[in-house]
Amino acid sequence: MPAFVLPIQDLDESGRDWNFPITDDWLACALTGTELSPAGRAGRLEVHAQRNGQDILLQGQIDAHLQAPCARCLEDMPLDVDLPLTALFVPAQLRPRGPEAAEVEVRLDETARDYYGGTEIILDSMVREHLLLEVPMKPLCAEDCEGIAVPTHVQPPNDVFGASAPDPRFAPLLKLKEELTKKEE
Repeated sequence: MPAFVLPIQDLDESGRDWNFPITDDWLACALTGTELSPAGRAGRLEVHAQRNGQDILLQGQIDAHLQAPCARCLEDMPLDVDLPLTALFVPAQLRPRGPEAAEVEVRLDETARDYYGGTEIILDSMVREHLLLEVPMKPLCAEDCEGIAVPTHVQPPNDVFGASAPDPRFAPLLKLKEELTKKEE
């Protein structure tokens, strides 16, 4: 069942305001299939919608609290999302149809355009999309996060990689360099 529904029959040119809570239950359902999860604090969706002829202009603010695994250490980290929401809804009967619809060029000013039909606008999928787009591709709990600690019983001995290697992944190259240096001497 949708959580963010705008009944449009009462809208006029001056518009109307709505405030919706973004609950943990809604977030858990909306974020299914992603690595994100609710952070345990309620968020909010504030929306102002107004009619302009048959079109409906929607402006609002999304405030949500999520958790995401750090890309290096995999610990859950808080991710607060606070972003504006703007969209223009056009009647569904104006949507391009048929073979010419597949060849329509999308202009930049049309990216925030959507279509509505009936007596209400459901914003759930739009809010989900905005939340997912706001999350960094590789979220980090801190810029200097060192990642997952390698247990000492798994670490190779210092003589394999050398104690002064700046990064253990370069050790094979350093070893090759040493061998080539010995051959040149």
